[in-house]
Amino acid sequence: MTTALTCTWSTPEDTTAHVTIAGDLEFATAGLLTRLVTERLAGHASVREVHLDCGAIGFCDSSGLSELLQVYRVVTAAGARLHLDNRRPALDRLLILTGTARYLTGETADTRARRDS
Repeated sequence: MTTALTCTWSTPEDTTAHVTIAGDLEFATAGLLTRLVTERLAGHASVREVHLDCGAIGFCDSSGLSELLQVYRVVTAAGARLHLDNRRPALDRLLILTGTARYLTGETADTRARRDS
C-alpha cells in the first residue's frame, strides 16, 4: 500500500534549502521529488546546499533510489551539494547494499557507524 508522498521545500538561508520528504518514495510516487527540486533550484540560483530530510520516508524501492540519484544529478548540476539527513536504518541498508551510499552521501559504512555510535 502506497503512502502518499509529500515534499516540502524551504530556504531558511539564501544558500541553503531544506526539503522534508514524508511518505513512500517508490514507483507510484516517482518524479515528485525530482520535479520539486528541479523547479525550486531554477528559482533559487544562490542555493549551494540542499538538505533532504529523509526521517519520514516510510519505504523506498528501486524507483525511489533512482529518484534520489536523479535528485543528486540535478543538485550537483546546479553547483550545489546534496545532503541526505535523518536517514532511517532501512534507507541506509538500501544505499549500502546497492553501492550508492558513498556516491549519494560521501560516507562509507565505517564513517556512518562511527558517527552514530
